[in-house]
Amino acid sequence: MKIYLSHRIRGSQGNEATQKKIDANCAAAIDMANKIRERLPEIEMYVPAESEEFVGRAYRAGYISEKQILEIDCQIIDSCDMVIVWIPEGDSLQGGRLVEYRHAVEVGIPVLIFSELEEAITLLSMDYLGILEKAGD
Repeated sequence: MKIYLSHRIRGSQGNEATQKKIDANCAAAIDMANKIRERLPEIEMYVPAESEEFVGRAYRAGYISEKQILEIDCQIIDSCDMVIVWIPEGDSLQGGRLVEYRHAVEVGIPVLIFSELEEAITLLSMDYLGILEKAGD
């Protein structure tokens, strides 16, 4: 099972986000992904933050636009079985996460939204078992 972890990179600050803020958001997303991987090792996960150094440099150099980045992210989503959207407490579904969420819904890919690690583990465990049962039918 391949899962796309949708998370904030610039967050609500959008184009005003500092590199320090971007780095902090990416580090938090990677940390969350690693905790999920540790608890559910059978799940393969794509995490945009793990490619952010390359993508961010290409964006800042003008080689790729925000729209193009999100188009590629949506193509990656198309190769996944599920999208999980991390919206930490006090945050909201906006920006790139909203684009990714809408795309997944539009193409019929299951989406789970969570704010805490334990919530993600519970939802993924339940949904993973459901997908396995359907595959066995």
